[in-house]
Amino acid sequence: MQPNIAKSALHNFHFIGLLLSAKFILSTQRYEILAMIAIFISVMVIFMLFRTSLHFRETECEGFISYWKAFRYIFLIYLFGSVVMSMVVLIYTSLIDTKYLAYMLDTILKAYESMNLSIDNNTHKAMQIIYTPIPFSILNIFASAFAGAFWALIMAFFVRKKSNDLFDQQ
Repeated sequence: MQPNIAKSALHNFHFIGLLLSAKFILSTQRYEILAMIAIFISVMVIFMLFRTSLHFRETECEGFISYWKAFRYIFLIYLFGSVVMSMVVLIYTSLIDTKYLAYMLDTILKAYESMNLSIDNNTHKAMQIIYTPIPFSILNIFASAFAGAFWALIMAFFVRKKSNDLFDQQ
């Protein structure tokens, strides 16, 4: 039986997307307890990626999976989940808290100022464009793709399991 990795990832990414979205919403709040919960959710995302990957290996791969197949599966689940999160980011920053991105940009500019780093007008304009809802959401997908690749590289090592069948080794 040859599992379809993309199809299976599309069936199982919802919970990861929900967790990533909850992490974003909690991290936008300015309360320390919610930030701590967001960190806990980050750990839950890693745990759920691992559990989902093990379930995929056992149910759809007959108990055996190569490193790169596990990598692709974990990466796709995280990528699809990050698309859901980016939709939540887009809705949140354009409808719910329209001043959030301006607040983030202001915080970053103050940090640069405190480090005595000067920003020219072109860089400032580029940052103003990036910190609008649509570009911010798109960049969020790309950043999440790197995070997904990072976790997939690590987790695939623990999820992989080679066949012990003598006929498969020949």
